[in-house]
Amino acid sequence: MKILIVEDHPLIRMGLKLLISESESKASVTQCDTFPEGLVLLDQEKFDLLILDIDIPGGENIKMMNMIRSKQPDIIILIHSGYDEQVYALPYIKAGANGFLSKQASHDEFKTALKAVMTKGKYVSYQVQQILLNTIKDNNFGKVMNPITSLSPNEMRVMQLLTEGKWTKEIAAIMNVKENTVSTYKRRIFNKLDVVDSIELSKKVSLLKQF
Repeated sequence: MKILIVEDHPLIRMGLKLLISESESKASVTQCDTFPEGLVLLDQEKFDLLILDIDIPGGENIKMMNMIRSKQPDIIILIHSGYDEQVYALPYIKAGANGFLSKQASHDEFKTALKAVMTKGKYVSYQVQQILLNTIKDNNFGKVMNPITSLSPNEMRVMQLLTEGKWTKEIAAIMNVKENTVSTYKRRIFNKLDVVDSIELSKKVSLLKQF
């Protein structure tokens, strides 16, 4: 098995490689820390599995799924993200990912997810399974999730921090950008999700979790 990890945090890459070695001792693991570098590696070598952080330097949000598939149509894509899985998992699954795993997941769940995507081709947590069943039942999948898929990686990051209660100044410091840049992202997020402030944004994100 040949696995590519696209993750910009060295400690997380190290941990993933260790967990993979415990589950798949014969697996060959290649690592990189930007999405463009990952695309180059996909051009150079065939992989069975791609473990991808969606908040990755050079990332292209949902578009990354098509970009990856255009290079290796049969590769298994497991999203490994710090973003809220109850909001972000379904858009990425719909866009072509095989699985979505939260970075808050336990070591055992990671091993379960790894085995699931390699044997069955799919993995989401139990919580996301319930959301998926409800969206299918209520025929709301596309209607509810489309606004999220329109956000850029930076907009997704800002949205996540806003829903955690962070202020503009705090977000600017975390992302190492100017406050007016954060304000621009906020304005775009509010327009795309059709809300007027952070309070409405949090309510809408909470609503999405119910579907």
